[in-house]
Amino acid sequence: MSLPGRELAPTIDANRRGELKVHVLTKIFIVLVSLLALLLVPLVVVYAYNEDSFKAKYLGADAQAATAVDRLGAEQAVHAAEITRLQLQIQELTARKQALAKERDAAAADIREMQIELAGAESQQAKIRADLAKLASSVSAGQELTKGLLSEVRTMRSEAMAAERRAVELDEALRDRDAQLEVAVAARRALQEELQQLRGDHTKTLEHLAMYVTRFGELGEIAGRSGRRPAPPIDRDLDAQIINVRRSSNQKLAEINAGSRDGVKEGWELTIGRGGTFIGKLRIISVDINRSTGIVELESEERGRVEPGDRVYGRAGRG
Repeated sequence: MSLPGRELAPTIDANRRGELKVHVLTKIFIVLVSLLALLLVPLVVVYAYNEDSFKAKYLGADAQAATAVDRLGAEQAVHAAEITRLQLQIQELTARKQALAKERDAAAADIREMQIELAGAESQQAKIRADLAKLASSVSAGQELTKGLLSEVRTMRSEAMAAERRAVELDEALRDRDAQLEVAVAARRALQEELQQLRGDHTKTLEHLAMYVTRFGELGEIAGRSGRRPAPPIDRDLDAQIINVRRSSNQKLAEINAGSRDGVKEGWELTIGRGGTFIGKLRIISVDINRSTGIVELESEERGRVEPGDRVYGRAGRG
């Protein structure tokens, strides 16, 4: 059995040790609080200083932000003006693009039309070459025939030339009257009697030539002109223009800008004029769709030679 004093001794020692630990912790806490107070004083001073500095910086940043906002507004206004200008420029470029597209389409249409005209011209050129080859062959055959008949013609040459000159003169007079009749319609009745008389003289001359041909035979080109079939009647009014003239030693050909689509027919005898002046006659020998070729007759140096640009006339009912 233990004693009570011995049992209480460990308890007292434990209590003392606990009090000592509390005193030590209190002292440590006081030291820490003191150190914390020492540390807080500089932090408070720094905070107060930094608060003024930060406030100044904030005000400066606020002023810079206001300046930046103003600058942004100005730049936005400039940007809006630039956008407006670019939109106007885009509209102008779009309109110009559309205009250029229209011009391109028109140019393409013109090119196609010119290609079609070129093809027609080439076809016409080929046909003209073929006609020229035929004419050259005919001329060559006529020359050979003339050489064969030359010995027979020499004895009657003077008479034949006189008869031919008379026929040409009468024919020119008749054609002159016809041209004047077409230009001066008001004097038509007055010229009819003279025209009938000239036709009578022309008929007599043809009879003389027929008698000559019956007696001595045909004389190539002379017989060809005097024995030519009557020209077919003109069934419509025609006003065309000479676009090309080709001359050789024995023939003068002229091309006009009217063809079968205009009603032109082979054998028509049209009047050539320039500013109201009679220049000659054109006897159609070849007709294409939009071009015709004829032999120039009654051309005179006094009235002027037939040239491109001269007008060609025909009146309905004449033949």
